[in-house]
Amino acid sequence: MDTTSVPRWDEERRIAEGGRTVTILSFGEEAGEPARKLLPLFAGRRVDWVRLPTEWGEIAARVLGRQLDASRVGWRLILVGPEASVLAARAAAVAGGLLDAEIMPVPVGSADRTVYCAHCHTAHLAAVEVGRSTTCPQCRAELAVYHHVSRTHGAYLGYMIDAEER
Repeated sequence: MDTTSVPRWDEERRIAEGGRTVTILSFGEEAGEPARKLLPLFAGRRVDWVRLPTEWGEIAARVLGRQLDASRVGWRLILVGPEASVLAARAAAVAGGLLDAEIMPVPVGSADRTVYCAHCHTAHLAAVEVGRSTTCPQCRAELAVYHHVSRTHGAYLGYMIDAEER
């Protein structure tokens, strides 16, 4: 689809040249080997590799916050893990001042997606494909998972399937 905002990960798997320091945040055990394979790309630079729980949460947010606080010009951030964690970390990094060009997203595994409910403004994790539906655990609305990803929320848009009928 030409007008989708769903990430095209292969096209986004790049990062600005010239970074002096690199931090790799890997989410979960499944991200370990893909993260390890990235290390040779940054030979000659200082690389910190931080292994985090699989799901984005308070621990990961604190770790990323500390990394952002300590960052200087020339710092690059690599995010390796399930798409939901990568999108959440990317949203937090951009909110913290990083540019898209300074972040390399590398999603691995997991069919779970974070879905943002347009009706009650909450987000939830669901094993759902784009174009399918999920139930919002907060407001119980049956949501169609749309082919729009909010980079700000790090989530796919979910809207009520039968909203026009209510």
